[in-house]
Amino acid sequence: MYKYLITGGCSFTIGDTWVKSLADHLKKDNPNLVVVNTAYHSQGQEMIQKKVSLAVLDAFENGVQPDEILCVVMWSGNERKAWYVSNPLIIDEILGYMPQFVGGMSDLFLDLYNKTSDNIGYFKTNNGSQFSYDKNGGWYFTVNGSETRAQFIQNHYLFDRHINGFGKLHISLENIIWLQSFCKANKVTLVQQFFMDDVINKIVQNKDHEILSYLYNELDYENIIPYGIFDYLHPYIGLPRENALYVGHDARKQANGDSEVFHQDGFHPGIKGYEIWWSNVLYPFLLEKALLND
Repeated sequence: MYKYLITGGCSFTIGDTWVKSLADHLKKDNPNLVVVNTAYHSQGQEMIQKKVSLAVLDAFENGVQPDEILCVVMWSGNERKAWYVSNPLIIDEILGYMPQFVGGMSDLFLDLYNKTSDNIGYFKTNNGSQFSYDKNGGWYFTVNGSETRAQFIQNHYLFDRHINGFGKLHISLENIIWLQSFCKANKVTLVQQFFMDDVINKIVQNKDHEILSYLYNELDYENIIPYGIFDYLHPYIGLPRENALYVGHDARKQANGDSEVFHQDGFHPGIKGYEIWWSNVLYPFLLEKALLND
């Protein structure tokens, strides 16, 4: 019987998502189940790996045995990158671009528990939304560097020819393999899934490259769902799965209508979408692998 459910991911794993469905099912056997959801907006593989690993170590500190822990992650975008920033000059530089940034944002410079110290400041983005940040610094992560012109961030994206270039794929796969190896070494069950098909597809397409092949050969597909919820849901609103990446938010919202397969933002899965993923994909997979009771 699982005592701890530890989950990780990006915004596709926050709130009433597949995590709630899984937790509700596990609580039938153990009403006292501890759920540790380490997910946070826009974070990539580096942060997912670090936060899930820390949560496992914390569980061990609390006396939980390896076979009492179930880890389930939903890997994020390969292009997402993280840095630990503590230099006040760099913090100010990053914040200086925020009033011009048009897009989704969240609180900045958090620790690996998604928390800040008491030394809090505030900033606003282009649309007037206000967010907090830790003045002492912390983890800074970006989807693609579009929110800032800070040189070290822009340089990172210039190293590769493409935003999903070999270097980005290497960092992504390295963290996936790290968490897989960590869980295996500690005899903790890990289930892996993806927020988009493109994450695993790009890795597979480039698996023979010299900086990827040695990592890819270690990838254990036994407990992996090798595709993503985002693409999987498109046929449920009448859009071809293979075109999922090329459909704009407005077109997706129009196709979605009132179905709640996708959220009203036209990007994230909606309540119905998460129900479909749980019922048709994640739940049957866990049953097939004998990781859940019916």
